[in-house]
Amino acid sequence: MRFLIDEMFPAATVELLTSKGHDAVHVIERGLGARPDAELVALAKAESRVLVTENVQDFALAPQIAVACVLKSRLRVKAMAVDLAELLDSWAAGDPEPLPGLYWPPVTPQG
Repeated sequence: MRFLIDEMFPAATVELLTSKGHDAVHVIERGLGARPDAELVALAKAESRVLVTENVQDFALAPQIAVACVLKSRLRVKAMAVDLAELLDSWAAGDPEPLPGLYWPPVTPQG
């Protein structure tokens, strides 16, 4: 799957997703840190990427792209990149071609 990781998540998530066979980029590496939401939507749409964000309200009205909504509070702070990569990889396996809209990939509680 092709992912665009929003800036509230660690950039290390990209490398972990890539090692699992996904095509992932972080908004910072694309020069889109602290940029208007419309620019992120435009990039995600142009490159057929799923935007991964915690900012549900900001992207709830972006029906032209798939948005994976993940709350950071559901991920371990010291292992956020690992947890997020595993979560997205598992979700992608079950829904490899999501249609535009909001998605809430299920989070498995960590011990």
